Amino acid sequence: MKRFALWLTMTAAVAMAGSAWAEPEKAALNLRLELNLVDGSRIIGVPGIEAGPVQTPYASVDVPLAQINTMTMGADRETAVFDMQNGDKLTGVINLEPIQLMTAFGPVSIGVEHIKQFDVVVSGGAGRKGLVFWNRLGSESEVRNSRVGPDGKLSAGRFVPGRFGKGIELNMQEPFGVTFPAEIVPAAAGCIEFWAKLIDFPQTLPWGEKPGLVGVSEKENATGGPCLHFNGNDGAANGGLCARLGTIGSAGTAQYGSWTYALALGTDAVSDWHHYALVWNPAGIPGVADGTRGLAVFVDGRLNTGSWSGAVVPPGPWTLPSGGRLGLLCHQGMPSGRVVFDNLKIWNYAKTDFGDRTEE
Repeated sequence: MKRFALWLTMTAAVAMAGSAWAEPEKAALNLRLELNLVDGSRIIGVPGIEAGPVQTPYASVDVPLAQINTMTMGADRETAVFDMQNGDKLTGVINLEPIQLMTAFGPVSIGVEHIKQFDVVVSGGAGRKGLVFWNRLGSESEVRNSRVGPDGKLSAGRFVPGRFGKGIELNMQEPFGVTFPAEIVPAAAGCIEFWAKLIDFPQTLPWGEKPGLVGVSEKENATGGPCLHFNGNDGAANGGLCARLGTIGSAGTAQYGSWTYALALGTDAVSDWHHYALVWNPAGIPGVADGTRGLAVFVDGRLNTGSWSGAVVPPGPWTLPSGGRLGLLCHQGMPSGRVVFDNLKIWNYAKTDFGDRTEE
């Protein structure tokens, strides 16, 4: 079999110095590599590379490092599979030279024969203004190593096919299976967005939180109240897909009453993947109602909220408990059903344009 070389293009700063070692402060991109080795070891470091051409069966492709999610080496030590950030997958035959990293204990060179897999991790929010948190939720390593912001804790769930790669599945007996420090949530204005898939849900949506998709607890290892939940009657005369922020108020798809999950989502495709976004700004969200509403929910890029019964007057910043946790799935109130979550992001402004939701 003919071998094709994957030549790793060095950054200008490294190339000019004639050195193979990448200095973290000179790296062209705010990235790090996490190498999982065949002996079970794990090495993390800053690379001095930007891109490299990969020969696939149909073309030679120049792949920017920042667009790679994971590279997995085949048993033949020649073939590599690249899982890309946008969901693409590339396979190429390579003869990879040793990967050189600047690590916490100095420069390290890792030969390809030792590499089982490597992940590319964005260590900052470069190029995504206002993004303060991002976790891909695709594996235990990804939950515990957020791409942007503080790392998460995993106490339950399974990793299954997601909207991008894999996601975390939680059933109704696994509330708060994944949590993050509540301090990541901006108080003044913000947006929490994610993808979710509902599995084995009934048709009728009862009254009460069934379930809460996202919630906040007051302390570690405790479930808390939902801030985004399905509810036939949220107690404030709202129904459908409801939001509740203590210092801003409550909102829902429309008024309380007889609801189905299809009505709440605005589609009969309840079991499909849907994009959810909880948006808040006590001063008012531009473009929502008359611009004075401080709370809204979007589904698949469209405003889902049409009822704001139970508003707090005057509204204030969303105050969160010190030492509390932001968790997935809470107050489930259902005997069966599962939810798969993928690609959780938080922004420090009231984001209402979700045209980028199909990009991981």
